[in-house]
Amino acid sequence: MKKAIFATIFLLAMTVFPAPAAKGGLQTLVYPPFKHSWGINKGTEAKLDMLLGNATDFDNPQGLAVTRLIRTDNPKDDRDDDELSAYGVNAGRDQIIYNVSMYNLALYGSSGSGKNQFSSPRGIAADPKGDVFICDTGNRRIVRLEHGKKGLTWVSSFGEDILEEPHDVSLTESDTIFVTDRAKGTIEIFTYGGKHVRTIKGLSNPRGIAIDNPAITKSRYAERAIYVIDGDGTQLRKLDYQGRVIATFDATKIAGSDGRLKYIALDFYDNAWVTDSVNCRIYKFDNELNYIAAIGECGDKDYQFENPTGIAIWRRFGQVIIAERRSAQYFWVGSDVAKFDIRLGNDRDDMPTAILDITLTDRAYVSITIKKDGQIIRELLTHKRFKHGLNTFRWDLKDVSGNRVPPGEYEFELFMEPTYSSYGYFDKTFSKKARIGG
Repeated sequence: MKKAIFATIFLLAMTVFPAPAAKGGLQTLVYPPFKHSWGINKGTEAKLDMLLGNATDFDNPQGLAVTRLIRTDNPKDDRDDDELSAYGVNAGRDQIIYNVSMYNLALYGSSGSGKNQFSSPRGIAADPKGDVFICDTGNRRIVRLEHGKKGLTWVSSFGEDILEEPHDVSLTESDTIFVTDRAKGTIEIFTYGGKHVRTIKGLSNPRGIAIDNPAITKSRYAERAIYVIDGDGTQLRKLDYQGRVIATFDATKIAGSDGRLKYIALDFYDNAWVTDSVNCRIYKFDNELNYIAAIGECGDKDYQFENPTGIAIWRRFGQVIIAERRSAQYFWVGSDVAKFDIRLGNDRDDMPTAILDITLTDRAYVSITIKKDGQIIRELLTHKRFKHGLNTFRWDLKDVSGNRVPPGEYEFELFMEPTYSSYGYFDKTFSKKARIGG
């Protein structure tokens, strides 16, 4: 992909850090390679000042949104497909920070209740047509902006007669927006023009929301569903468009009683990524809300976060931006092996086999080579693609010629490559030995 650094790092406030080596490190999220980002993976206030002077500082960052604007896209050149527009809510300053081009930042908004003003804004969403919606929480309204050639401009505000505490917003494929209202315990649905469509009730202090929108994401994995953080940050729910609960995950099981989930984003495969600002982690769930992995810890080093809040994912390429208290980080979706076990068993004909249980944190290409005394005995798998979660493979204890191997110690080498943009840049090799036979 093209070096789209300035657009893909939230706020474009960059400090250069060396990207970790591809092998040996955590790969559920990975820092882009130097070729793509020049080692620029983290935005800080110092670089923000360089780009905007002393016009602003990070002050209670909240929601994030990324999109690929149609008006800047050249359909004949796919090399520009990763050039994103990013929008961040700087709630403490009542403003939006965004990129007006690949190399320039701009600010929009000031404190107040009128046109071009916000009061403690929270969530934000954007679509490729240039529509941008902000939860103007303190003013109990939704603000609609348009991102045109001259930057963000005011379109309208609405919802004042419906909303009490709008917190987050997400868009659908039919010019409809879904808004969580913490005070009312509802999801309020509006048209882009501000007409109130209906209310989904039965929630408790809902926070972040992400709507699966097939027409916008262009993902064949997308389905019509609502992902919402409920229970004042203690639950993650999946609902259908009518509000019926499909699945629920109790976040206290992984976040503890003090953990609080903030915002949510979906990736290309409908996995849900959620920030926990208290424990400084990013949690990953599959589309049925099965827990997959936790990434990060508190700190300011690689794979550490400082009170993460907003998260946005460009689903096509797996580009991830995460807002923190005083900075933002830029990742690609990768994959890792959470578990690799070898056990002995029998096949349907009661013949002995070796069973390999491999748990992936995301879809990945997997190759498995079996060796003995350094010599290759069998190529069990070669560059086969598998889903996240548990994948089980069987070796019939035969070599490449079909002969049953003698007893002894064998080495199982697993070579894994992630999909998304990280494919071709990162890989990981695991090796495990097991005794076969007597």
